[in-house]
Amino acid sequence: MCRKHSGAPALAFVHFAAHDFTWLRGEPTRYRSTEFAERGFCVNCGSTLSMHEEVLAERVQIAVGSLDDPGRVRIDDHVWTKDRIPWFDVADKLPRFSTSSSAVETKAAEDRFDPTAPPPTPFV
Repeated sequence: MCRKHSGAPALAFVHFAAHDFTWLRGEPTRYRSTEFAERGFCVNCGSTLSMHEEVLAERVQIAVGSLDDPGRVRIDDHVWTKDRIPWFDVADKLPRFSTSSSAVETKAAEDRFDPTAPPPTPFV
């Protein structure tokens, strides 16, 4: 689902404790993308900014590409590799998980993208 949401072959998120993260100018507009999660996007340009999962309410997941200095964060693993586009390969030695990482609780494995479903309705 992250690939379809972003329009890119991959999407990297970094997790922060919610109390350690502050938006500097406004906050993303959110929409409920699944039964268990909301996605945040810039209301001005539509860029993917964040992900908010109910089971990770104490964390905020920020799209690495949206950070002012994305090189300062460390990516720990690759998830949902079973959905990788065949021509897209990342040449690093990080752990790979065919679905979600065992390091972070999620309900994403229970929640599948339905291409026939109507688009989600944005809410603030």
